[in-house]
Amino acid sequence: MRILRSPLGGSRFVRDYVAGASRSSAFSQGSPFSAATYERKAAEVGSGTAAGKRESAAAIVKPVGPRAARALRAVLEGDGFFVTTGQQPALLGGPLYSLYKALTAVRLAQDLAGILARPVMPLFWIASDDHDWDEANHVHLIDQANELHRLTLGPNPGTVPRPLSRIPLGDAVIDAVTRLEQCFPRNEYRDRYIDLARKAFSPRATMASAFAALMAELLRDTPIGLVDAADPLLKEASRPVLCAEAEDPAASERAVRETSEALAAQRYGLQVPVIGGAVNLLTDLEGGRDRLQRANGGFVHRRSGRRISQRALLTLIRDDPVRVSPNVLLRPVVEAAVFPSLAYVGGPGELAYCGQLRGLFARHGVCMPVPVPRASLLVVEPKVSRVMDKFGLEPDELRDQGALLSRFARDEVPPEADRALARWREAVGSIAAELAESSASIDPGLAGAVTRARNAGLAALGTLEKKIVRAVKRRGETTRSQIGKASVNLWPNAKPQDRVLTPLQFLVRYGPGFVAAALGKAGVPIGEAGSRTGPERPDSA
Repeated sequence: MRILRSPLGGSRFVRDYVAGASRSSAFSQGSPFSAATYERKAAEVGSGTAAGKRESAAAIVKPVGPRAARALRAVLEGDGFFVTTGQQPALLGGPLYSLYKALTAVRLAQDLAGILARPVMPLFWIASDDHDWDEANHVHLIDQANELHRLTLGPNPGTVPRPLSRIPLGDAVIDAVTRLEQCFPRNEYRDRYIDLARKAFSPRATMASAFAALMAELLRDTPIGLVDAADPLLKEASRPVLCAEAEDPAASERAVRETSEALAAQRYGLQVPVIGGAVNLLTDLEGGRDRLQRANGGFVHRRSGRRISQRALLTLIRDDPVRVSPNVLLRPVVEAAVFPSLAYVGGPGELAYCGQLRGLFARHGVCMPVPVPRASLLVVEPKVSRVMDKFGLEPDELRDQGALLSRFARDEVPPEADRALARWREAVGSIAAELAESSASIDPGLAGAVTRARNAGLAALGTLEKKIVRAVKRRGETTRSQIGKASVNLWPNAKPQDRVLTPLQFLVRYGPGFVAAALGKAGVPIGEAGSRTGPERPDSA
């Protein structure tokens, strides 16, 4: 097994930010690859209310194991900091990028502790108050026959959207774990991880609790701590930001709009559209989890249309804060308000909307952490390496299986057929030119007819050439099978592997060594002058 670094991708803003382009600097905290950026951030974060935040963190953070417990004590006793990341919970751990985010945070915290000579602990925020069941209820994996499977729990069992922390998985999860087991032959690791999945993802568990149990076990040997977004203690610590948002949502809208307009002026697209009157809060009441909109001095729920006064919303936040949660823009502000955070590890979408948040952080008086790109990794198993070596391929070439097979087929067309097609094409063009010249004296208007006839002839020739290529492709069944095997393993559904496959895909095959190998590749290249190309540079194990 090899693990390669691959480009993270993303919007133009994200690509510019990662590359260190000057026009993106106004929306950032400095280069995420420069030690000086974190030194400035540590001075900024440490000069505020960091001590109080550390005390509340002691009760909120759940260390995954003994090493994490020691890391938390070190942060509390040594005036330390946090590096945060996170993801919404999902079936069987969701896509690989959730694990890669956590591992990137682990490596970054370790490096920053050395740079700053202060304790730094990684945190993984589980967005358990998210209500997108359709995004969380499925996962993909590849069986031993190289067939891609989609395991799903089906539609939301409830009648209204509820946070993932409140929805039991139900009996459908039994079938999902059984199908997981059936996809892999028995080896020294399979039973261990199938049992772990079955224990975590039980019918009575929620998606959030099951995801937390699985991640805690996978990361047990690291110093990371888990944070549950639905934790009542976290909700209490979030209350000041939530109240400020409810008291003056228009101020937040202005802040986001100003930053977004500045981004647009630099011809950057917006990850999150700015909707007039929108509020960065959601409630979870009788009608389910719902977004708020300003209306007549109060608020109205977007989906249900139910109204709630500003006083009632503030009372709800003060008396029952578990019923109120921040939206995608306010959540990072809440996180940084609760924890003394130096950096936030995100994917391309998260880095894109971080560019819109400068004004919102300032509006709430919260120090914005440094956005850092997560590691984008590609696992190349021996069976895939053999195919790549046989045909001399790079991973990117396998993304478009059809185009690759067509290229191979064209290369395998007999030389005499290639020469005949070339002569035919040349003859059509030559004869058409001769005819156009000779017919001009008869009627200049015939030139158009000659051109159309030439184009029709070339089109027919192109159709014939495609038929020849298809015939060659049919004959190359072995090649097609091998390319298909490599393609589905690297680019399932023609998407990056880490956005589709579950971590269990490789844990079942390679055991805990997979996590250790991925951790070794998940570092953020930090230098005194920074590194503009570090995370984009392919790297092989």
